[in-house]
Amino acid sequence: MKLNNIFMMALIFLIAGCEYETSLTDEHRIPVDKAVLGLWDAVPEKGRVSDPKDRVSDSKERLIVLKYTDTEYLVHYPTGNEGFYFRGYPIRIGGVSCVQIRLIGDSNGDIKTGERKYQVVSYQFINGELEIKTLNTDLVDNNIKDRNKLNTVFLMNKNKGELFRNPVRFRKAVKKG
Repeated sequence: MKLNNIFMMALIFLIAGCEYETSLTDEHRIPVDKAVLGLWDAVPEKGRVSDPKDRVSDSKERLIVLKYTDTEYLVHYPTGNEGFYFRGYPIRIGGVSCVQIRLIGDSNGDIKTGERKYQVVSYQFINGELEIKTLNTDLVDNNIKDRNKLNTVFLMNKNKGELFRNPVRFRKAVKKG
């Protein structure tokens, strides 16, 4: 149970922990990646398997990613009564592909994060799992309020190995039965 609570806190930090008051960019012309669309189950560190198709997940932490427009996602995490809703769009800054997300509300229709509404994440697929990482606030200070300065600091650090950190993994939800 303790591991589950730690994992849940890490997931909330990842997705709901919006860090920035401004976005890197509001331009979004890159098409959504159809591979990330759908319902995803959180994968605890110790629950990773070599072939995710061989296992039905009992995860209660679920992420749903929908196509909102050709260049935007609608994200709900975690699904259920206490979830958050995000607008996300693929971006490319200085050759770095990532996704800008903006908190748009919670299950009650409220935004409770004050001015910090944005986060930047990267993702990749590893052994059939979707790994999501957040922008490293030690490299790109989350107290920067000016978009141009935020962009400049991002570009200065784009080649550093830890530009994105705090990986959390999901696997496609498999129906039971």
